[in-house]
Formats: sequence, C-alpha cells, structure tokens
Amino acid sequence: MAGLRPSPERSLAALKEVRRWVPPTRLTLEDDLSRLLGTRVYVKHEYESPVRSFKIRGALNLVADLVTDPGISRLYTVSTGNHGAAMAYACRQHGMPLTVVAPVGADESKLALIREFGADLELLGRDLDEGKEILLARGFKPGHRFIEDGKSARIVEGTSTIGLELAAQQPDLEAVFVPVGNGALIGGLASSLKAANPAVQIIGVQSEEAPCMALSFANGRPTDTATAETFAGGMAVRVAIPEAVDLMLEVVDRMVLVSETELKRAMRLFQQVTGTLPEGAGAAALAAALKLRRQPKDSDRLTWDSVCLIATGANVDSKLAREVESLPP
Repeated sequence: MAGLRPSPERSLAALKEVRRWVPPTRLTLEDDLSRLLGTRVYVKHEYESPVRSFKIRGALNLVADLVTDPGISRLYTVSTGNHGAAMAYACRQHGMPLTVVAPVGADESKLALIREFGADLELLGRDLDEGKEILLARGFKPGHRFIEDGKSARIVEGTSTIGLELAAQQPDLEAVFVPVGNGALIGGLASSLKAANPAVQIIGVQSEEAPCMALSFANGRPTDTATAETFAGGMAVRVAIPEAVDLMLEVVDRMVLVSETELKRAMRLFQQVTGTLPEGAGAAALAAALKLRRQPKDSDRLTWDSVCLIATGANVDSKLAREVESLPP
C-alpha cells in the first residue's frame, strides 16, 4: 500500500486547489507569548476560514478529486465535528451529496456548521471510532464512498499546504507545535515543512486522556486505547490508523502529552492574548509549549529561539466557553 507522505508536486497541486477557495492563514508574532515563553512565538491562525478550522484544506483537495469520478454519487465520513464541517463545505461547493456521522454528544457548535453547509447528519456511537464501526457495519450502496480522514492521501496533501505557507512566511522557524488527532495534520504539515527546512523540529501534542498517537510514537507501531475521554474533540481518537502512524514516525521528532486542565488554561490564555477563544485542540500547541517551559533546567525543556504554535480551530460549545472564560487569569 502506498504511503501517505505527499510529494512536493502533490503538495503544490493541493495548494493551487486550496487557493481557489481560501487565502493563506495569518502567521503572527505574539509579543505577550514571546515574553512568557522566553522565545519568539508565532501563531498560525488556522481557524480563520469559513469552517473555523484547518480541516478545510484537506476537504477541498479531496472533494475536488472525487467529483471527477462519475461513479461516485454520495460521500460518507465520520467526524467529531471539524472534518465533517469541512467536508460539508467542500461538498456544497462541488454539488456532492454528503452524510456525516458524528458521536453522540459532539460539540454543538461544530454540528451546527455541518448542518449549515447542507450535509446530512447522523449521531452514532459514544466516540468517533464507535460511530465508524456502526456505519461500516451497515455497508454502502453502489456509488456511495466512505472517506476516512486519516487514511486519505488527498487530505494529507491538503494539510501539507500549511507547511508550504510556513516555509514562505517564516523560513527560520526552529520548532513547530502541532495538535494531533488521527495524524493527518501533523503528517502533511511536517512533510512539506521538513522538505523546505530539514532542521525544523516537529512536536506533536495530545491530551493525556486520548494518547493513542503518542503511545504509537513511543512504541513505534499503532497502539490503540480503550477510551478517548478528552473534552477536546479534535484529539478524541482511540484507534491509531497504521498509515498515519507510519508517516508520523518518519517526520515527527517528539510527542508531548498535556492534561485537560492545561488545555483549558491554554484556551483562556490564548483568548486573553489574541481575543479569540480556540477550541481544546486549537490551544494544545500553546499548552505543550507552556509545559516544556516549566520543565526543570536539567530536563528537555523549551530552548528554541523561534517556535510556531498551530492554532487548529475555534469552534467552541457555549457551555465550554463559559467554563473557560470563568477561569482565573
């Protein structure tokens, strides 16, 4: 089976397709975070899109490819929210019917986007992986195609466009912190960025409550977990996708686990600094950088001269938003 690592040519083709619909996202030097972390801190604002998450890139690149196949009449996918919203947006642009399966209890702000962009929505299972099992057990009619985010080469090509933008916007970055769910983001971004800047360090971030990809990294093989109980839906994955793990092992330098409390405090701090409240996964990069900054001097702490935090999304349920905004400064 072919790997997921995109070639430079495929990344450039994906960038051309993404540019048809959305402009580059901002990369900003954040002075307050730089002072706090003791280094130059840049933020890549991936929530600045019609779907308020980075997922728009992979979805646009994938759907543009699939609509050229006359044998496909409907797409199905599973999502905790952002991937589903991005697929709904891309399918609406291309006139492709879509059904999204999301877990029961998924973030309402994300479900609202899926509905807004016209996809059919079903709530199945206690988490993403259980919903996928239920959907696949049903089978599909002729012409209906199932899309799995972390297994799609076209989606990884889409996320690689972030690395291309970073290489152009700030070529001397020393480290990039990237939230990790199923691995499509970090695999694509790291592939293209390391092609341009082989010395850059790629640090993946997961919640302690959903660590399957961090465990897979440590073990050198796909390692599932029994649960994924994080509130951060963008990282709530318990079944590691082998192809995504293979790519992660090629291009990622380190994985960091953060607590649920650290995620919420990072959300609050990000809001204070930028005026935007990110979702849990969207604040994970900041949570990890803060955690490394606090490490003892004899430990492997944050020592780079310039780092980038990937702020992946800003779709936040109103109840969670109130909880985070009530945290002390």
